[in-house]
Amino acid sequence: MISFGAAPPATCITAAKVTEAQAACHVVRQSITHCCMPDHGGDPAILAAWLANKTPENLAAWISGPGAAAWVAYRADVMVGFALRTHATLALCYVLPEALYQGLGRALLREAEADARQAGISELALESTRTAQAFYLRNGYAPSGSARAWAGLQSQPMRKML
Repeated sequence: MISFGAAPPATCITAAKVTEAQAACHVVRQSITHCCMPDHGGDPAILAAWLANKTPENLAAWISGPGAAAWVAYRADVMVGFALRTHATLALCYVLPEALYQGLGRALLREAEADARQAGISELALESTRTAQAFYLRNGYAPSGSARAWAGLQSQPMRKML
């Protein structure tokens, strides 16, 4: 568990439980909808395609899936961030819009990286949105191939040696 007091109230990061899937789904959907506007441009079709598999049932399955590890960030009793690693891939790392630029994303990322190292993983991969690419670059990730397009979205494969 990591606790830090970057901004009152203190934030606590712990391993995610399947029972937190609904709240985690809310965090992911709110972040995609409101923080990732440069990616989906407010286009309802693109947003619907991106959110289609972001359901509480899917998040529960992802959290409990083989090779998965997930973390949640709380402020008081409100979940404000969620990250998911599956094997050697950072699959999700999102914070609520009101929690942006407060170190939560970085703290979740550091937790996923530390856990990956502990699991014997030497390199972590991810698919970055345009919105998050500068964040990942600042945190030591580098592009690892050509950008990919899907349903009107663009992602950049990135990797970091741990």
